[in-house]
Amino acid sequence: MKILQGYYNYATFKGIRNSTGASNMHESKSDINYFINKSLEVLAQRTENEVPENGMFRPIAVSFKIPDTSNMAKFIVEYDKLNPKDFRRLSVGVVPMGSNEMSSYSLSKGTKKEILENINNLDKDEMIKLIKELSN
Repeated sequence: MKILQGYYNYATFKGIRNSTGASNMHESKSDINYFINKSLEVLAQRTENEVPENGMFRPIAVSFKIPDTSNMAKFIVEYDKLNPKDFRRLSVGVVPMGSNEMSSYSLSKGTKKEILENINNLDKDEMIKLIKELSN
């Protein structure tokens, strides 16, 4: 799958800033669990707010740099190409830094409600394994 720069409406996480503007990165900087949890939290919120119940829409993605690599991981919600009226797809992908090629894996297909449930119930340990596998 080829990803074009700017195709996805996405967010990238580098840390959380407190009210004084200081970055709260400490150990989370290298903790893939932190990035997966935060990415899925934001993806669920964006899916709720931006994905229509039916029809086509611009895909949304949330990405983060995979610790100890130069690759980016992405969680993506998009409409199903075969049945955009009724179904959405949830997938995870990895893009090597400096490339526009993405290795991806489809996690689920269903209605908006089912995709939201799947985002909230993903096994984080399985996501770590899958992201590391795609990264290699």
